[in-house]
Formats: sequence, structure tokens, C-alpha cells
Amino acid sequence: MSVPSLDSRKMVFKKGFTDDGNDTTISLLQYNILADAAIPRGDSGTNVCGTYAFCPEMHRYMDSRFEKIIKEVESLNPDIITLQEIEQVFFENTLQPGMNKLGYASVQHLRPGDHIGLAIFYKNEKFSLLSHCQFLIHEKLPSVLQEAGLESSVALDIGEYVKRHSEYPGIIGPAGDLMVRLKVKATGTVIAVANVHVTWKEHKYPFLQIFQMSCVLEELFKFAEGALCILAGDFNATPDMPLYHMISSGKVCEVTDHLVQSNSYHRDRDVRFGGKRAVEILKMIDFKLKVKSSYFEVMGREPVYTNWGDMEMDAEGDEVHKLCLDYICYENGDEKSKQFLYPYAVLDVPPEHVIAEHAGLPSAIFPSDHLPIYAAFKLKQALQ
Repeated sequence: MSVPSLDSRKMVFKKGFTDDGNDTTISLLQYNILADAAIPRGDSGTNVCGTYAFCPEMHRYMDSRFEKIIKEVESLNPDIITLQEIEQVFFENTLQPGMNKLGYASVQHLRPGDHIGLAIFYKNEKFSLLSHCQFLIHEKLPSVLQEAGLESSVALDIGEYVKRHSEYPGIIGPAGDLMVRLKVKATGTVIAVANVHVTWKEHKYPFLQIFQMSCVLEELFKFAEGALCILAGDFNATPDMPLYHMISSGKVCEVTDHLVQSNSYHRDRDVRFGGKRAVEILKMIDFKLKVKSSYFEVMGREPVYTNWGDMEMDAEGDEVHKLCLDYICYENGDEKSKQFLYPYAVLDVPPEHVIAEHAGLPSAIFPSDHLPIYAAFKLKQALQ
């Protein structure tokens, strides 16, 4: 089946990879599918997510985009799917029934205030759902900080700060997280998957993003109960930004702080809580969960872009931004767990000219302002 949005994309395999056919494989699709609520009707008006006026109205909304999304899912046939920007009515009336027909079960988390959120789909025939959890990040963060040794009053202040800066009242609700523990029916192996949509905020608040991700990493470690972990989502940060450095290095350090301080565009460079700078507080967290990027592990780099929209025009007004914002990260495993995850293939993005022909995303071919990314893993058991 030919799917125009996938025809120009190539599956890239890790150098030296050989398939002996003996290991369990797990594949995951990460996709921000662009909620209709983020798009103003008509060609006028402004919105925190842009107008998307370059996209013909007949291709701009979910009533025309959904069929293309389903065809992408059907073609890639992933075992697990993490989705962002899922509207409640759309989920209940359209998305969930459509995915059920393809053999997927699901869990969902809605943000208060805008009824938009996250969803995780998984193949019924391959997995059993052991448990799931959902939470608002600003509500969980204070306990994470207190466990790291921060005073209760200061931790609560940071939680309120994160809530205040992660929402646009009346438009976007505060950031949340959704996690599942799945058992592979064939082997009994358990994996934990987290889906997160980090706050965009025009990249002006890097410490806000790091506080959010710190909470997610710590909560995922506890929720997994020793299971291997996959963390996927729209991180709303490029590979040269502080959040990416924090994830890839597994800690908040002087380099992270330098990346924040060196850019005058950042509005939270000098934010303090209880007299302490944000970086001093974040350094208190000893991250127990270390994750790697599947794309970087396979290709030696992240995708050139996963988002191509209209929010940042150049002086001539004829250039759209092209950013890598979406990631699939994983925990490699260790000798203690006797289990290991190895990414062996990822789906590269289409060439620029293919998207440029339509001025950006979404378009008549591509059904969202984000591109779906895909990673396939080998699940290996250590020799006893």
C-alpha cells in the first residue's frame, strides 16, 4: 500500500546489524498529530500554535487529516504508539474506534482546561496492560524535589511556577504525563512506556522544560518497578538546547547551565526559589534512570527536523522553521535486570524538497505539523 507521506522516507538500520530472528522485537511510533483546537478556523486570526494559513483549508483539519494518519499507522504497523494533542471528543468518537479496528487498545490522559492530552496505543495481540498512571507534572514535581532534599515550601513554589508557565489560560492546559506497563505475552517481559508533551513556550524557558522532564524521568523510574523503559514524546527542544543536553548526559551540570546563561533570549536564566538558582536545585536530583536517543544510537544524529511550521518567518516572510522536537529514548538495560533493549532501525525524515513543495506542514500529503518518527528495538535476555 502506497502512502504518499511515507513514500520518500527510508528505514535506516544500525551499522553492522544482523537479524538472527531469535530475539523479540518491539517497535514504537511517536506522533504529535496536531489538535484542531490549535488551528483557528479560516485564514485569519492568531493562535499560540500559528495560523497554518499556507495549508489549504480542505487539508487543514482533522476531518480530512485522520484518514492519512490511519494509513501511516497501518503501513508502519508499530507495536506501540505515543500520541500528543488528542482532543477528547475526537479520541472517543473517531481515533479510538479507528485504532481498535487495527487491533490496538489504548489509555488516555486529558489536561484540565482544554480537554486535550496524550494517548498510548498498544497491540492487543502482543501485550497485556499491567498498569497505567497519569498525572499533571506540576502536582508531582514538589514530591520529586522534596525526595532530593529540597524544603517543602520551596518545592511547592516551584510546582506553582511550573503550572503557571506551562499553560495558556483558556487555550492550553498544564502539562501532564501518561505511562503504561506492558507485558509481552510471548515472553513475559515487562516494559514501561512514558508519553510526554513538554511545554513549548517559544523556547524562552529552558529551566521550566528541565523541571518538567526531571519529574517525568524520576516518576518513570519508580513506575517501571525494574522494567525496561522507553520515553517518547514531543520534547519541544532541539538537540542544541539545554533540555536535550540534560537528557543525553543524564544530569544537570555546568554545561547545562552555560547553555541557558549564554542565550539572552531565555527568560528564566536567573530565576530563584528560596534564594537558590534553578540550576542549583536541579543539581540536587540524582537521576536514577539513564536514557539514550534511539535515532542518535542508530544514525549518529537526530532527525534533521520533525516539525515544519509557520511560527517563525524570516524578514522576507518566505521561510518556515524546521526543528527537531520529537524523540524516542530508551533505557539500554543492565546486568542486574538481565534484559537489554537495542534499537536497530529508525525511520528517517523525508527530503526537504518534498515538504517544501507544499510550503510546510500540514499539507495535502502530510497530515500534521509534526512528522511521525519510528524506532524498532531488539529485546535481548542476558545469558544465565
